[in-house]
Amino acid sequence: IVPRPLVHSYNLLHRGIGVVVTRGKPMTLPPNSQQQEKLPAFYTHRRTSTKRIFPSLYDMFVGGVSAAKEDSTCTVLRELQEELNLGNPSHLSSALFECTVCTSYNRCHVTVFGYTCSPEEESQIQWQKEEVAWGEFVPYDIIERAASYSIQRFQQSNTWPGTYPEYKEYDNHDDGVVEHTNAPENNNDKEEEEDWKHWDFVPDGLLVWNAWVQWYHTKL
Repeated sequence: IVPRPLVHSYNLLHRGIGVVVTRGKPMTLPPNSQQQEKLPAFYTHRRTSTKRIFPSLYDMFVGGVSAAKEDSTCTVLRELQEELNLGNPSHLSSALFECTVCTSYNRCHVTVFGYTCSPEEESQIQWQKEEVAWGEFVPYDIIERAASYSIQRFQQSNTWPGTYPEYKEYDNHDDGVVEHTNAPENNNDKEEEEDWKHWDFVPDGLLVWNAWVQWYHTKL
């Protein structure tokens, strides 16, 4: 068993999880169909400014590192409880797929799950103050576009750590609406929601998003 600080210091391969938290129903509809507008929204959050790595960046996954000998399902339920006050085991899917994030600063084998947040649970969402500064359910097509813009900015600054399939250009006037939850309100919520084109996501989360896109568009 290697202590976590050494894992990060020496960039050792380790296990982690990512969870897609959807509103009301799981991701079961085929993408790019006439039913696209019915795809459930993803819970997206902004990290606190005090995080050790990637402060104030956005993520479309709830993620975390598995402890030694900890089952991935246990990691998922622990992270959901800690970060969002969620964690009903009956709302959790089996493992959807696995991928490996490999960068100069992080090497992690990630198991991805889905979690369906019920209307009753939605009113109970509470942010872990050390981890989450803001969060909302965001329509799937907005996540796609926001991720694309974020990757383009990383590429333009030569800081993108991975490869990515060519993304279509979006009309700058084609705006979306971010859906509200009953999470704690903030006076800056409206400004945050309207600013999705400028959301910069955690690079590691975008690499998992890349794997999600490839899996979702081929599996379903």
